[in-house]
Amino acid sequence: MQLWPAKSEMFLSPHGQDEIIRRMKLAVKPVKYQSFKNRSLGDNEQEAFLFNGKVGESGFAISQIVSRPNNFLPLIKGKIEGGDSGSLVHLEFSLFPSIKYFLVFWIVLMLLFSAISIAQDDDVLTIIFPLIILVASYALIISRFKDAYFKSRRELMRLIG
Repeated sequence: MQLWPAKSEMFLSPHGQDEIIRRMKLAVKPVKYQSFKNRSLGDNEQEAFLFNGKVGESGFAISQIVSRPNNFLPLIKGKIEGGDSGSLVHLEFSLFPSIKYFLVFWIVLMLLFSAISIAQDDDVLTIIFPLIILVASYALIISRFKDAYFKSRRELMRLIG
């Protein structure tokens, strides 16, 4: 059982490496530095991109484009090995680094609250309440990541074969 929300898998695609890269470049919107200048408030242009990210000759780092914010959306890193008759794709699904840092901060904060309550000889509820919040938060994180993982994986598998 893995404690931190992340998945790793290998996928055998019937497409060659060049074909997978071509498909990825068509469906992945390149990441650009966002500023107010390059955002158009009245722009209703419909884009056919499925993912944001970077695609290189041997690998990629992407995330699914969503219509509403999702902090538990996985960052998908992949490496492609193969030839014209088929390719082996190594995939790693993980949380974005900023979300990981926040979760570590949250875990430390809840444990610190419990430790302070123990040091001050507070009642049992004051000691256990931060731990209950921590367990509930962990369950929420795992379930939300799992849902986002399955949605992103389904779209990626549809794209690369």
